[in-house]
Amino acid sequence: MKIDATSLARAAALCALGSAAAGFSVGTQPTAAQSFQVGVREIWSAYGDPGWGEPRGMVQWPDGTVWVGDSQASEVWEISADGAESRRVLREGEGPGELKGVSWIVPYQDGGVVVADARGFLFFGADKRFVRQVKMGAFSEQAGVVATPDGDLVVSGGFRYEDHDLARHAVHRIDRKRGWHVKSWHPAAGHPQWETVRVTSGGPIAPASDGGLWVSDHAPFRITRYSDLMGGGARLLIQDEDVVSASERERAVTYRPGGYGVTTRWTRSIFVHEMEDGNVLNVVKAWPEDGGASGEWLVVSPDGRLLARTPVAKSYNVWSATPDGHYLASYWDDRSLQMAVAKLEVAVASTDSSTGGLGRR
Repeated sequence: MKIDATSLARAAALCALGSAAAGFSVGTQPTAAQSFQVGVREIWSAYGDPGWGEPRGMVQWPDGTVWVGDSQASEVWEISADGAESRRVLREGEGPGELKGVSWIVPYQDGGVVVADARGFLFFGADKRFVRQVKMGAFSEQAGVVATPDGDLVVSGGFRYEDHDLARHAVHRIDRKRGWHVKSWHPAAGHPQWETVRVTSGGPIAPASDGGLWVSDHAPFRITRYSDLMGGGARLLIQDEDVVSASERERAVTYRPGGYGVTTRWTRSIFVHEMEDGNVLNVVKAWPEDGGASGEWLVVSPDGRLLARTPVAKSYNVWSATPDGHYLASYWDDRSLQMAVAKLEVAVASTDSSTGGLGRR
């Protein structure tokens, strides 16, 4: 969906002024080499009932309702299309269609949805009814899940066991019927400490418009395109340590007497998506060492040029794109001191309003 003239004018004016006009949140002006800027506006936001613990995954159904996974509570909630109402639709348990944690939610075939939890995958049909559950092997730290056209699943993340051959790879294809491993590819993170390798391997993934796959490594900043969903035809789109450095991996794993811990407070790439105009949107969540959190929204051209790099004050965790051209995200709301989920409108416009914009999605 191309951005309409009214929204484009609004986003272009916003970027030129470098302010929060029209409800969009932006940061500083881009450099001369980056002649576009990203504007982000909340269409609606919701806070849950009684509140979200740790949102993990959001997906929009064809009827406009949104499912939100809460990993901390092992629940899935449904939000109305306007964001005004919510109800719990899945809960923790051992029975059919019940959860053990939530790590991701993605669209599936023919309008259905698949929910990834600690045990594997739960499949739901277009009528939102539970269809089947498939257990998965020892893949962990899921950074992304993509459903293939034939129903298999592609998972990004490190492998649980250091001495296994699969530990050398960060992207894995899983059989839709039995949860069996089909193939792995994309190199795991290079690091001497194994737990750091496991936690930082992989990154957000997304299908390409021509049937390929985008992979955006957590750190250092690197976006790779595969020509298919089996790891063929790898092509590096862009890499730049100024965006996310290799040293950020050191902050992913914290050490203490008797063991180690994993922290979410390290700067990394968290979302990648091919927009309708062919450019690639990438979201980086920044955790500066001096505290606080923010985001950087980048747009990369098909030939690897960094067109926009816009700081956004709210550190959105972006989970998915919607069929109507928007994005679903969660964030910590400093004003209410609780987690929120939101549907976002994203516009990319030139800082020179006479040149027009790149479009939406």
